[in-house]
Amino acid sequence: MISGDLPMEGELLITRERHKQAVIRTREHIHQALKAIGDKMSQEFIAFDLRQALDALGEITGKKTTDDILDYIFAEFCIGK
Repeated sequence: MISGDLPMEGELLITRERHKQAVIRTREHIHQALKAIGDKMSQEFIAFDLRQALDALGEITGKKTTDDILDYIFAEFCIGK
């Protein structure tokens, strides 16, 4: 759920703006991959879009770390003090 309303049963509740943006990017990349499939594009283009979607999800699950995520973690929490 991205609209800001409270979720109904079985819907997703996103509590962080960073997570929301990652889900939006994931959805966009999946749509691009589906369009590439429909347009009968080369498998490399499809794989690239799917990799981008996985990377966006990885920002939420911790499977991928970017400088922005690390900056956020160090700004939000006192680590090592």
